[in-house]
Amino acid sequence: MMLYNENEYDLVLFTQTFYPDVDATAKLMTDLAEFLVEKGKKVLIVTSNRSYEVPENKYPEFENINGISVKRVKVPKLNKNKALQKIVLYYLFSIKAKKTLKKTNYKVAMAILPPFFVAYNTLRVSKKKGNKFIFLLHDLHPDILVRTKQISSKNPVVKLLKKQNEYVFQNADKVIFLGRDQIEYVKENYKIQNEKIEYIPNWSRDLKEDFIKKDEIKEKYYKPGFNILYAGNIGDAQVESLKNIFNLMNDKKVKENNIYLIVVGHGRKKDYLVDFAKENNIENILFFDYVYDFSDYQNLIYYADCCLVPLREEHKGMAVPSKTYYYLSGGKPILADVPIGSEIDIALKEDNCGINLKDCKREAAIEKLLYLKNDKKFYDELCKNARKAFEKKYSKDVALEKYLSVIENLI
Repeated sequence: MMLYNENEYDLVLFTQTFYPDVDATAKLMTDLAEFLVEKGKKVLIVTSNRSYEVPENKYPEFENINGISVKRVKVPKLNKNKALQKIVLYYLFSIKAKKTLKKTNYKVAMAILPPFFVAYNTLRVSKKKGNKFIFLLHDLHPDILVRTKQISSKNPVVKLLKKQNEYVFQNADKVIFLGRDQIEYVKENYKIQNEKIEYIPNWSRDLKEDFIKKDEIKEKYYKPGFNILYAGNIGDAQVESLKNIFNLMNDKKVKENNIYLIVVGHGRKKDYLVDFAKENNIENILFFDYVYDFSDYQNLIYYADCCLVPLREEHKGMAVPSKTYYYLSGGKPILADVPIGSEIDIALKEDNCGINLKDCKREAAIEKLLYLKNDKKFYDELCKNARKAFEKKYSKDVALEKYLSVIENLI
């Protein structure tokens, strides 16, 4: 394959994960690349040669997927759940990515945070070549790690990464933010010019397209009654908020109203929460493994009565739970335990498509939950507003047209 032809690529996109991986970033970046190719752009993806979920599985070095050129750089098999190994993995990926970019002719490069180091290295190459650079901020590291006390702000690696972030925020041609709380945080803690800022929330595929109803999903996952679905990662970002909801589920009135919480996913805190539910005899919480099949995922949301979005307080301004937009696509009300003033809190209030239990005292939170379950008019209004918000703001076409505009304005 002639990978480095002169003026071949309109965009080189650096992402740790890509199709056929099925994590959120892989899905989003695959959608973006496919959309740009459909619009006549030439796109090169630079990604890892190892599966995100199963690192033992390796993908081909070069591929063409639906018109997208894919270059997979070799990285070792390391445990992404161990902080030091994750940093090493990101560093090695960044070095390989930098070498690839040096040999590639392109107009615009775009890199995502995380992984660490990649945006800084690829921006430096782009500046030397006189090419444009877009920084896509997903999760703000190392700031999250410092705020959650996983690492000291005095750590030399933290200081290095923050200096790199400062450089990227100041020198990128555009910075794409997923949340308005992220913009506020970066303005307060880093230097960035207003004209560089682009606010483009993540999106969802339309869950009502190509939908095939599967009754067996309802039978396997759901109980007769009111079912709250949480489908996603079960890690540090979610565990405290999930515990808050678990404690509500243990209330006598909640149980008498046949309200169930269905937890579908995996993560480093799942075993802890399974044990927590058992130790506290919370029988109306059911746990299931992660669902990889998209049709099954569509049905999970279809049969749910509402969907849960948790996010710990320390992640305000740092990250935005992208699963929210899939729930809205399915026309489901959002039950949230997210920081006040975070992107999801702002969106719920703007669009009146859910309720946030953060800062509610226990009895008030229980009353809100019961009202959501028992007041059909209120519930139906939230369902209608959820779908309307998706169609207006969070559909794939709406978001990706914004990306196309940003890229075309730089070419």
